[in-house]
Amino acid sequence: MKGSQKFILPALCLIFLAGACLSLIAQEQKQPQAKTQVEYDAYMAAYKEQAPAAKAELASKFLTDFPDSEFKIYIYQMLIDSYSRVGNPAKVTEYGEKFLAEFPQADNTTKKFILQRLMGAYQQQNNFDKTVETGEKLLAIDPKDLPSLLTLASILPERLPADDAKKAEQLDKAQGFAERALTEINALQKPAGSTMTDEQWTNEKNKLLSSVYSSTGLIFLNKKDYNKSIEQYSLATNLNQTNPIDFYRLGISYTFLARNAAKELNELVTNINALQVELQSVTDPAVKEEKEKKLTELKAKQAGDEKKFPENRDKGITALAKSVFLKGVTEQQARSQLEALYKSKNNNSLDGLDAVIQKAGAELKKPA
Repeated sequence: MKGSQKFILPALCLIFLAGACLSLIAQEQKQPQAKTQVEYDAYMAAYKEQAPAAKAELASKFLTDFPDSEFKIYIYQMLIDSYSRVGNPAKVTEYGEKFLAEFPQADNTTKKFILQRLMGAYQQQNNFDKTVETGEKLLAIDPKDLPSLLTLASILPERLPADDAKKAEQLDKAQGFAERALTEINALQKPAGSTMTDEQWTNEKNKLLSSVYSSTGLIFLNKKDYNKSIEQYSLATNLNQTNPIDFYRLGISYTFLARNAAKELNELVTNINALQVELQSVTDPAVKEEKEKKLTELKAKQAGDEKKFPENRDKGITALAKSVFLKGVTEQQARSQLEALYKSKNNNSLDGLDAVIQKAGAELKKPA
């Protein structure tokens, strides 16, 4: 679907991501020995440095000066963490892959630390295949790893294969990750001693929930199950009213329902007209009764579809108007769809559309 976005982990998820503290990981490994005092001093200088850029520089120099050091496993961790903090994904992936290749014996806690940062770095580089591969490696270590579940649920429905069977398989896979993520989020409890207020904690959990509902909404949108897509995007937008992509896709789902209702309505009218013509020449009472019964059923369905079309059209207009109001990467797409839908309601005119957009924007909750 158009309007794809890079998935950004909410703050609460980043708290758990940061839980694998570098110093704690180091303590779990077998303690290394320096061959010289110079080597030890160089390591300690890098270890104690707090500024990420300076730490990366010292750690990089250490590797050059002491390529066979027993401290290498920790130096790699310093480099990966530091480059992650300064926003250099290329270096994160470079040293992350080197770490995995050189230290296959590393414990799962350390591997998880490395893989989490690798996954984020590959996603920053828009490397879909490596992001998925790394996320699956993480889940092999920890099936409940929330950052991996959220990321995979988010990106898998964004970039689908052309083959229908493979597409369906990938969407089902994404749905499984989303369901697992939802289970983990619902089980989260505020840690003892957390400085977050209850309101802040709830807000952060809601951001996580919103991201899962958004991912699931896209899954169902790609499956062309528009009712379920609307259900999920409605949940997402109720929890987070600042995401224009979610409102855009909610509007698209309503638009498809409206179009389907219009198509079905046209077919019903055609069938009703044909049946009415047939009835004029029917003389057999039993046949006439059967056709009149069918005509009554079709007219009842017609009455239902005549309500469905304007209801879905108007809800689509509101959702798309909110997306336009919020701007973002889908603004032009949302406006194009909005104008087409609005013209179908307003005698092919855009008069009054700006007022509709402003009204829709006023309905949005202001971010806290």
